[in-house]
Amino acid sequence: MQAETLHREAAFLSNQLHTFAADDLEGVRPVIAQIIEKRMAWKAVRQNIDYYRKFGRLPDEPTPKKGVSETVSVGGNLAELQVELSRLNVNVTKYEKKLREQPDHKKASAWETELEKMKALKRELQEQIVKAKYARQQ
Repeated sequence: MQAETLHREAAFLSNQLHTFAADDLEGVRPVIAQIIEKRMAWKAVRQNIDYYRKFGRLPDEPTPKKGVSETVSVGGNLAELQVELSRLNVNVTKYEKKLREQPDHKKASAWETELEKMKALKRELQEQIVKAKYARQQ
């Protein structure tokens, strides 16, 4: 079984640690990193096994969450563009409020990045709306 193999490999690496000198930190670090990697993989396999025993099937693959700026579709008619711009304005306001109220939050840098993406997309949508209005008038 895969879990047993991973456990055995991690144990073998753990047993090799005594061969290093006590002050040989640079030599031990790669081995410790391998042990941690094997233990994390073992833990993931064990979680899948436990899930299968509990529910009779393997867990669904997690789908990565899209950021707010990635969910906006660029293109379409004037009404769709205006709705997307409205949604984007709401999200920009929410992110600005988050950053204003919690500037030291651990996700603040990610919020700032997402906010910049949304502002750029907002400018792009505004340009498309102006072009669509101009094209409609002619």
